[in-house]
Amino acid sequence: MLSEPRPENDVSTAILYAGERAFAEFGYNGASMRAIGREAGVNQAMIAYYYGSKEGLLEAIMRKRSTFVNTQREERLAALKAKGTPAVEELIEAFLRPLIELGTDNKRGGYAYVKLLAVLTHSVDDLAKRIVAENFDGIARRFVDAFRELDPQMSESDSIRAYLLSLGAGIASIGIEGRAGPMSEGRYGHVATDELIRSVVAFASGGVRALMRKD
Repeated sequence: MLSEPRPENDVSTAILYAGERAFAEFGYNGASMRAIGREAGVNQAMIAYYYGSKEGLLEAIMRKRSTFVNTQREERLAALKAKGTPAVEELIEAFLRPLIELGTDNKRGGYAYVKLLAVLTHSVDDLAKRIVAENFDGIARRFVDAFRELDPQMSESDSIRAYLLSLGAGIASIGIEGRAGPMSEGRYGHVATDELIRSVVAFASGGVRALMRKD
């Protein structure tokens, strides 16, 4: 007996999640469309119907997740500016909190997305560089400019490094227990997401402030 067909949005979402996990685990070249379809419960023709190609699927995954994260970043930055001049810590938290909250939310599968983002961010492949630029350069530029508004003497290069190094710390913090546990022979204490964010912001803000007063 055939089961009832799933609603269309369930099918497309299942493909997105399956693709995200596969790309995060095996990379773009290593991920198999056949395996993605099998995990999503569809055939390859269905993937092509919704997303056109393997490249189209990757683009859709990043667009869906980045829109969710960047909308929150925009809202947080606007709220900070509406109150006046933000502190360095507030700016860093504004762009890291949405990402870390998603990455530590197992129900939303955010860890796979952050793992995939880390791979793409450090890739020299033209496709990866284009996708990262299309999804993140706009919001990154706003925070780079916000750092320079706090310190007009800060060079553009230093402000870009301030943003990217802070972002790198945020990405690295997600899943940190996988490394920290063995390093401490199991003594590393699990922390809640808010505490993790506090630690990353404190760490990153020290570096950003050092760049601001470098000259």
